[in-house]
Amino acid sequence: MTAPPLPIEPRGRTQLWVAFWLYGVLASQVLFGAILYFYREVSSPIVGMMLAGFLVYTAWIMHTIWVDALNVRNEFWGYLARWLTVAWALNAVMVSLFLLLGHMGKVTLPI
Repeated sequence: MTAPPLPIEPRGRTQLWVAFWLYGVLASQVLFGAILYFYREVSSPIVGMMLAGFLVYTAWIMHTIWVDALNVRNEFWGYLARWLTVAWALNAVMVSLFLLLGHMGKVTLPI
């Protein structure tokens, strides 16, 4: 007896609203707020590690939302959540890079 084929795009077990709003929006904002709070208090290597951790979390969120995107009645919201999360991830990479460069004195920061 053979196992049934795996779906090309498996659905996760988390509801999209939990993955998007709680894990994606709320937790990311708290984490990024903590980084900004300590930004001027720590050395550049520590800032780099905090931003790297933030980017790892962002990658996990992007994967989680991508997998859980279709756990909704209307798939439009799932596809919208996917693309908003991709845009957020690109923004997070760019902002993290410029914050690190600013902390190292390579660019002037407005904050």
